[in-house]
Amino acid sequence: MPRLPLAAALLCGVLITLSCGLLSHCGKQSSRGQAAYVHTEAILAFGPRPPASEALGKARAYLTTTLAQNGWVTQEREFTAFTPKGQITFVNLVARHSPHGDSSDLWNKPVTGILCAHLDSKLFDDQIFLGADDAASAAAAILELAAGLSKSPARAQQLELVFFDGEESIGPQFTDRDGLYGSRRYASDWRRQDLKPKFGLLLDMIGHKNLSIKIPSDSPEDLADLLFRVARAEGEENHFRKGPTPILDDHVPLNAISIPTLNIVGDFAATNWWHNSRDNLDNISPDSLDTTIRVVHAMLDNLLPTP
Repeated sequence: MPRLPLAAALLCGVLITLSCGLLSHCGKQSSRGQAAYVHTEAILAFGPRPPASEALGKARAYLTTTLAQNGWVTQEREFTAFTPKGQITFVNLVARHSPHGDSSDLWNKPVTGILCAHLDSKLFDDQIFLGADDAASAAAAILELAAGLSKSPARAQQLELVFFDGEESIGPQFTDRDGLYGSRRYASDWRRQDLKPKFGLLLDMIGHKNLSIKIPSDSPEDLADLLFRVARAEGEENHFRKGPTPILDDHVPLNAISIPTLNIVGDFAATNWWHNSRDNLDNISPDSLDTTIRVVHAMLDNLLPTP
C-alpha cells in the first residue's frame, strides 16, 4: 500500500475537507467518512503496530497531534505486563476535552461516558499485518467523532476517549492472561473510583467494505436498543445486528466493573481478511466509516446530557 509521511497525510486531510463538495464520491454525508479514511491511511503508513513497536509510538503521536487540534488533551499511561514473549511495556492513550488546554484538574473530574478502541495490531512472525480495520479504522473514526464533538465543548467534556494498547494476544491465541492488556489495566484504574462512567462505547472493525456489524449477544440491553433505534433513524439498520454469542474484546473488563459497555464490532467470523494480510487499506470504505460515525454520533447525542 502507499505510505504517506505524517505531514503529507495531514495536508491530504485538509485538502479532502476543502474539496469535498467538488468530488463526485464525496457528498455531504460521506465527508466525515472520507476524513476518517485519511486518518486510517496515515496510521497504516507507519506499518504494523504491535505493542512496544516504533510504529505504534508514531501512531499514538499522530493521534495526540490530531486530537490537540480540536482541544483534546492526551495522557499516556504506561504499564508493564508479563506476556508469552516476556515483559512488555504497554501504553494506553487517554484523552479529555479542554478547549483552553488547561489540564490542571482535568483528570480528576467525573465523566459520563467512554468512547474507546484499540490501536495496536496483532504481532505475526510470518506475515505483514497492518490491521486496517482491526482496528486502525476505529481509532480513525474516533478522531473524526472527537472533531465533531469539540464543536460542543460542554458535551465533549462529559466524555473520555481511550485508545487501548495490547488488545491482541501476543501469542497465537487469546488466553485468560494473554490479550486485553490495556483494557484490563484501564478497568482496574476505574475499579477503585466511586464515580464511574455510566456507559462505554467500544468500536472495533467498523470501516470495512460491505459493512456488517454484529454486537455480542450479551450486550447491555439499553445500549443495544439505542444502537438499533438510531441505526433505523439513520436508514442504516441493515448494517447492525445482534450476533448469536458473546465476544471476548475490550468491553469485557469494563462490563466486569459495572461500566456497561457496548461492543460495536464487525462480523469478523464471516470475513476472509480477519488477522491476515488482506486487512489493508483496500479493505476500508469511506462510506462504511461514515455510516459508523453517524450512528455513533447520534448515540452520543442521546447518551450525553445537554448542558
